[in-house]
Amino acid sequence: MQATPQTVSRQPRSTDLPETLHVVPGAGTPAPRPRIPALDAARSLGVLAMVCGHTLDALLAGSVRATPLVDLYWKARGFTAPLFLMVSGWAVSVAISRGRPRGLDILRGRAGRVLLLLFIGYALRWPGWGVAQLAAGDQEVWAHLLSFDALHTIAVALLAASLVLALPWSRREQAWAFGALALLCVALGMLAPAPLVPQAAALPRSVPALAVAQALGGSSPFPILPWAAYFFVGAIVGLVAGDGGGRSAAGMAALGVVLVGATFGSGVGEMPMGHPLLFTFRCGVVLLVLAALSRVPAAAAARAAPIGRASLGVYAIHVPIVYGWSTYTGLTVRVGPHLGIGRALLVAAAVLAASFALHVAFQQARRGAVAGARRAWERIAADRGTSSVPHAGVEGE
Repeated sequence: MQATPQTVSRQPRSTDLPETLHVVPGAGTPAPRPRIPALDAARSLGVLAMVCGHTLDALLAGSVRATPLVDLYWKARGFTAPLFLMVSGWAVSVAISRGRPRGLDILRGRAGRVLLLLFIGYALRWPGWGVAQLAAGDQEVWAHLLSFDALHTIAVALLAASLVLALPWSRREQAWAFGALALLCVALGMLAPAPLVPQAAALPRSVPALAVAQALGGSSPFPILPWAAYFFVGAIVGLVAGDGGGRSAAGMAALGVVLVGATFGSGVGEMPMGHPLLFTFRCGVVLLVLAALSRVPAAAAARAAPIGRASLGVYAIHVPIVYGWSTYTGLTVRVGPHLGIGRALLVAAAVLAASFALHVAFQQARRGAVAGARRAWERIAADRGTSSVPHAGVEGE
């Protein structure tokens, strides 16, 4: 049964930008460490590319898409997802290394973030247009709900990275572990039915088995296999390159040149997303980008940092605006693919500004609510403490 009417929100494809992970150092950090300009610049660049890419995908007219310049841009969009996944892995490994928690405390500190990413990821895929079919066990609607997007994969990769970084190993041993995980993701990602995407009818019938199939591959746009491999490569960068400056940047650039040179001209543009050569080529390009971003002045990166740090919020807000959510229709239906490049870019700028403003407003409201609740609890505790103190009697009573 076809369960998706015209009001269904179309989810980003595998070439679209995944949401990056905003990492906050663990509580108890002795002192704030200097920010890493390359990370701030990469996050901000990724947010801009994400919103522009999704908006142009939804609104560009077919005649504009066929122009050589837009066709070239469309090919470049394939690097935004690897960029954000690698930057997320880099940020996680640096944040955990800088933090005080060790061992199981690392897992406890990241568990909330993992659950938040999974919750937002599944919430964005809620099929409000197909609740009746969902209740009836419709395979296609359940496959839509349980599909893995970027946030799901980042959540699972974050959990795996926390496990590795919680082990009492040296940085070199942890880097080797991440390398093994990356190779495993790429290798398993090429198993059948890959590179073919199975139809919903070919997926497991039971909900638990379907959830596992969609997490690992299935018909998901960003399954763990192979996309988590980019996150693990980023974690290696964080362990080996640290802040990515000086010699580390030169090393990233040199390795990037080697990887790109070894795979360029091998037909990577026509390969499926999990092909080892395409994975190698994309990693090389992203390393070159990160090396170039290390040259961004710290002051300029700091001014752009708020946009990068808001990446999760911007992602969660702009996807419904552009693609729709539940029964709400987004720009892809309300406007449709009818705009020229100039007007589409103006809309993309407006979507970015609105998403960022809503994120900031939500954060301020959340902080205000938490502070108010804390003050109310303190007053209640103070009143209870006062009432429990016995009144002093008057002498001679």
